[in-house]
Amino acid sequence: MTLNLTQVRAFVTVIEAGGFLEAARRLAISQPAVTQLVRKLETQLGTQLVLRDRRGAAATHDGALLLPHARTLLQAEARAVAAIAGRSLTVGASGNVGTYLLPTVLRSFRDSERIETDLVIAQNPEILDHVAAGSVDIAVVEWWDGRPGLTARAWRREPLAVIVPPDHPWAGFDYIEPDQLFDVPVIGGEPGSGTGRLLHETYGPNASRLKVAMTLGSTAAVKEAVKAGLGISLVLRSCALAEIQAGSLRALDLAGAPLEKELMMVMPEYLPPTAPAARFGIHLGTLPL
Repeated sequence: MTLNLTQVRAFVTVIEAGGFLEAARRLAISQPAVTQLVRKLETQLGTQLVLRDRRGAAATHDGALLLPHARTLLQAEARAVAAIAGRSLTVGASGNVGTYLLPTVLRSFRDSERIETDLVIAQNPEILDHVAAGSVDIAVVEWWDGRPGLTARAWRREPLAVIVPPDHPWAGFDYIEPDQLFDVPVIGGEPGSGTGRLLHETYGPNASRLKVAMTLGSTAAVKEAVKAGLGISLVLRSCALAEIQAGSLRALDLAGAPLEKELMMVMPEYLPPTAPAARFGIHLGTLPL
């Protein structure tokens, strides 16, 4: 079954306009034409989508189920047309990357390419879903799961640091031994950030010995909890740079090999080199690390 976007647009417009007459005005076609488009869609799907009465039109139960998907299809269509015309770019990012690393990059790309840009921030799995669905053109994430239809390449490696409040017993150290993390409460950050995976790779079976005191929804919340003395945490050093420079947090390294997180650029596998997403990937690659 293939949905006709003209029919889908007519259905969405009828629901949003509250009636066929106003929908016809918005679509600049006749009311009978709108009615025919909606009926064809109902016939194809084998269900009634619109309730019609003297007061106007409203979605049936099945129509309400279809509506968010129909809107997504129309948004994807608009984005596809804009992307081909080179007028827009939507970048997805995990919370830390989107909050602390990408805003200045997006601005420089927008100014140099004169392309409208948008930034979508969510957890890594959700952002990858958006790229696969076409609602995000390119993403910068903290881990990559190798899903088909997409391709990934490394952007940069970001060091992690142990952050503690300035009155913590470790505050005067430049580094601690990795095993010392087993002795203190550790505050977790954004779910799906990839830090947990990195810790399991680093500590192996011993990772379960880490005492996770709480898991907060963002790095900003983690930093405030650490400042309050609720525990210590491991974060991307760049995410705490302002607090480190201000002296409200201290950053320590782990002795031995430093912990680093590899950030990945993810985009559709078959992407024309002239597409805005491809040009943004090149822009990322030319930035100094």
